[in-house]
Amino acid sequence: MPSGQATSFVTALQAEGGTEMVPAMRAALNDPPDADPNYVRQVVFLTDGAIGNEQQLFDTITAMRGRSRVFMVGIGSAPNTFLMTRAAELGRGAFTHIGSVEQVEERMRGLFSKLENPAVTGLAAKFSDAAADLTPAPIPDLYRDEPLVLAARLDKLAGSVEIKGRIGDRPWVVTLPIANAAEGKGLSKLWARRKIADAEIARTMRQATPEDADRTILALALEHQLVTRLTSLVAVDKTPSRPAAQALKLSELPVNLPAGWDYVKVFGERAQPLSPPAGRRTEAGDARLQIAAATRLPVVVTAMPDTVTLPKTATDAELKMISGAVLLALSLILFLFNRRQTFAR
Repeated sequence: MPSGQATSFVTALQAEGGTEMVPAMRAALNDPPDADPNYVRQVVFLTDGAIGNEQQLFDTITAMRGRSRVFMVGIGSAPNTFLMTRAAELGRGAFTHIGSVEQVEERMRGLFSKLENPAVTGLAAKFSDAAADLTPAPIPDLYRDEPLVLAARLDKLAGSVEIKGRIGDRPWVVTLPIANAAEGKGLSKLWARRKIADAEIARTMRQATPEDADRTILALALEHQLVTRLTSLVAVDKTPSRPAAQALKLSELPVNLPAGWDYVKVFGERAQPLSPPAGRRTEAGDARLQIAAATRLPVVVTAMPDTVTLPKTATDAELKMISGAVLLALSLILFLFNRRQTFAR
């Protein structure tokens, strides 16, 4: 489509109603059957990501991705980062966040610079002697000025790793000796974090059952002390802070919405506060930090306001208009006074 025609089409668009991302994604990923598979299609998807059918969008990308690469661009102060990141991972692209109008030119210039300079595509790694558990899988494309970072757990430091790919229509290969690898701290956590991400993607793509994926995530998180969807770092402070006979109270905490959001439009009319349940008591002792499977824990506060305090984003336009009118009136009075003085002379 010529740039002028595309500009006219976008200018004529009218944004109304809710966000329908799945039909748009299907239209973008629809590839002609006679398309050349040696060429990579790059799809840039701009949205605030405020939808509820995330899994349906993931299924669409997985089924229709083909030779396309999906690059998600999140617009606004609080886009759905989970949706954007996961969609970009499934689409073998990248996620870019634009939080304000001032960031549009800089972030989009960087994104298009990346799209114009794919360095290596179709990457794959093979270990000669060591048995390796490699992540990420599959390996994403490599772009100019970006490093290729792979994490693998090996049974021994022996042999080499061969990384293959394509630069345009030419094959590319590099071989690295494993025995010369230097020791580094925290690499096991990096590998575990990426394996957890792979398990989440496998769960999303239905390559693993939710139960199997959750077992893998929980085992990795507990072994490597990581915070995940199933685990949390719980701070247990056993220093007494209230009388032992006083019961705990459960209350809702007021939370401000992101800039530009309207409470009624997002959540509807505010419901009545929950009545606190029966009090609960805890033990006392020393403070410590431990990893635990995530559970629904009560939030302890001392008081709750009647309403949620929202950010005051409106301007004082009315006050400025009144001030401007007053200043204009004073200017007119001074003008007439100076003219009368001139005529009097």
